[in-house]
Amino acid sequence: MDIGTLKSDWAAWLALLPGLIVVFFVTRALFQRSARGQLSQALKAQRQSRQSLLDAQEKVAKTTARLEKLLSRSDKVKPRILEETRGALDDCRALEKILDDKCQVTTNHLRRVIFEEFPPSQHEELRGKYLPQDVEDGRPFSF
Repeated sequence: MDIGTLKSDWAAWLALLPGLIVVFFVTRALFQRSARGQLSQALKAQRQSRQSLLDAQEKVAKTTARLEKLLSRSDKVKPRILEETRGALDDCRALEKILDDKCQVTTNHLRRVIFEEFPPSQHEELRGKYLPQDVEDGRPFSF
């Protein structure tokens, strides 16, 4: 390749860049629609929802500890502060409940992706890997 070839084919080189960009985005879209792509998106959503649930649980624990601390010194604390802390605790618990529901929804979505997008021979392996709480124990059901 020399300067003469580069000068004569400059239009082809300029067209190559948009072509590569289009190929990249088409390949990415095809991957996202594939079974593995859907599984990775569902796993990412599940991880995010679990992390937000853990953060909310930590916030509830901190707010509960703060309320207990304030209640232990209730004779020195303004009633308005106690009510605000109780309200904050109620809000934290409500948020925790919402995030728990979201976590259940993302887990069910992951379960649906495994069931619909993969062959039955891979279901147990994928459920065991990504949904460890779904693994059945071999014991018979009893009251």
